[in-house]
Amino acid sequence: MSDEEEPEDDVKVERKVGRFGRRLTVDTHSRVISDLVDDPKRAGPVEMKRHPAQDLQTPGAVVSIWGSAPNDKDVYVPYFAQKGMNVDGKLSRMKHQMGVLSHRGHKLDQPNQDEFFVLARADSVLLGVLDGHGVDGHDVAHFAQEHLPSNVIEGLRQDLESWKTSVPSAVKKLCQQAAEGEISKKAENSGCTVSLVMLDRAKSSSKLRLRCAHLGDSIAVLAKRDQGSESWKAIELTEAHRADREDERQRIEAAGGTVIPAEGDECARLDAAIGSIAVSRSFGDHHARRYGLSAEPEIAEDIELDDSADYFILVCSDGIWDVMPPSQAVNLVGKFLPSEAQKAVEKLVSKAQLKWQQSGDIVDDITALLLWPAFGEGLEAVSEDKAVDEKAAE
Repeated sequence: MSDEEEPEDDVKVERKVGRFGRRLTVDTHSRVISDLVDDPKRAGPVEMKRHPAQDLQTPGAVVSIWGSAPNDKDVYVPYFAQKGMNVDGKLSRMKHQMGVLSHRGHKLDQPNQDEFFVLARADSVLLGVLDGHGVDGHDVAHFAQEHLPSNVIEGLRQDLESWKTSVPSAVKKLCQQAAEGEISKKAENSGCTVSLVMLDRAKSSSKLRLRCAHLGDSIAVLAKRDQGSESWKAIELTEAHRADREDERQRIEAAGGTVIPAEGDECARLDAAIGSIAVSRSFGDHHARRYGLSAEPEIAEDIELDDSADYFILVCSDGIWDVMPPSQAVNLVGKFLPSEAQKAVEKLVSKAQLKWQQSGDIVDDITALLLWPAFGEGLEAVSEDKAVDEKAAE
């Protein structure tokens, strides 16, 4: 199958017979994410549970989707199995179209170490993807997934326009929380990437605004199609933090660290004495700080979305980007309608899994979040009084 060919919509994609055995990748279905949680009969690996960051917001006025907490049994979950997720609120209230999927890869003795979250209000959506690495990377990533959104929201509640200062402050607080908590030992030699995206409106503009920040290589991409055009343009919102990126190399070497050059299909790595790390910035990995690893997030410039064009946003772990350039991912997803967002991410994950399988014995964990923005309100309006009443009635 070439890069441009895609399986038919009603076909289950099978893996090759060989190293992986004969396994199914993604069983594609024509459905939206709300079907999975608004209809209990189709819920699958879904638990109704509120994200900790919702405690800072009006109860009932937030819809959340987030990864389930890891446990000791996760290492026995079948390869390519879908990660469980928690949901609070009726996703059918969302005007934005969402697709969410996280699959375990094929890595011996490691569970799915990816994490994700979506927090949607009538006036904004905050979402993120985190990719753990190291022996305890899944626990470190989940800790960050549960705590970082609250830290960000605390800052934005004081000043909605403070993204460029609130996110670094939120990550700094996260590092302090980790140092003071039970996760500190696990964060010594394990860590995670972080990619944050927020869709909202500036007080001075009626246009939707896209804001991004990241650590590591979980990349965010904006797809744009101008009015009257049939082609999509892929705009990389974040640039991977690799040790051989010139500004990253300079910081590492100034700290006395060493960059291991890229070789073959392997990316450049940061030499951290007891091992090497594929990213030059991350949360956790405390042992590598002395060698130049940074926990300072990089903040992208804000982007305003013009309602005369079509857009969608992809935030994915490197399970996508290590085998698929943004232009190919965008063109694949762009073949689907906004109402088919869930089907689109299933195809995207399926395609990435096949590419990993063709390239070697390892298949990375793969997580993809897809958001088609609605230029009206992003969530069906719910007054604070009504929201409180709804929560009390549950």
